[in-house]
Amino acid sequence: MCIRDRALTARQWGNLALELAPYVWLLGMAALALSQTLKLLRLRRQVQTAQELSPGVYRSDRLTCAFVLGLFRPRIYLPASLSELEQRYVLLHEKTHIKHCDHVWKLLALLCLCLHWFDPMVWLCWGLFGRDLELACDERAVKRLSLEGKKRYASVLLSCSVPRGSFPVCPLAFGEVGVKERVKRVLDKKPAKALIALALAACLV
Repeated sequence: MCIRDRALTARQWGNLALELAPYVWLLGMAALALSQTLKLLRLRRQVQTAQELSPGVYRSDRLTCAFVLGLFRPRIYLPASLSELEQRYVLLHEKTHIKHCDHVWKLLALLCLCLHWFDPMVWLCWGLFGRDLELACDERAVKRLSLEGKKRYASVLLSCSVPRGSFPVCPLAFGEVGVKERVKRVLDKKPAKALIALALAACLV
């Protein structure tokens, strides 16, 4: 009789956990969404005094890294400390992000993260997505650059790198993700066609 009572108690705890699960999920989603919204609002206040250099490009002495901010009318924000050479390559990178709508894809990925905040695999995918987004942007940006231009791009990437987490998760910061790997990819030659075919075959398998 005592064992049966314990079993019923365990079942009741299980039912209670199932009843509370939707509320825990909503609470976690709201907390993550609110924290990121507050960070974005704080960043928007920080760039209110930014000066417009050209259409869609702004500069501020309150910034330490360049990034894209905005959804329908994305703007590029640059720190005032950038030299002319650094500004040239940073703009090339950020304009490539905008051209391929990376700011939209990153926002969609953030929404997925908010919905599935409880899943460690989604957090892993979020990190890998941010890295791949920057790698793809670098590859497109340096596609038509000479070897000397690629070296300068890599140098700017190193000089403009910032610690991970210095910005909210949504804006596309220039030097925030995987800087070491990105520099290596920029300077490396393209893989042979045979290696590309082998990689595609592996993906299919």
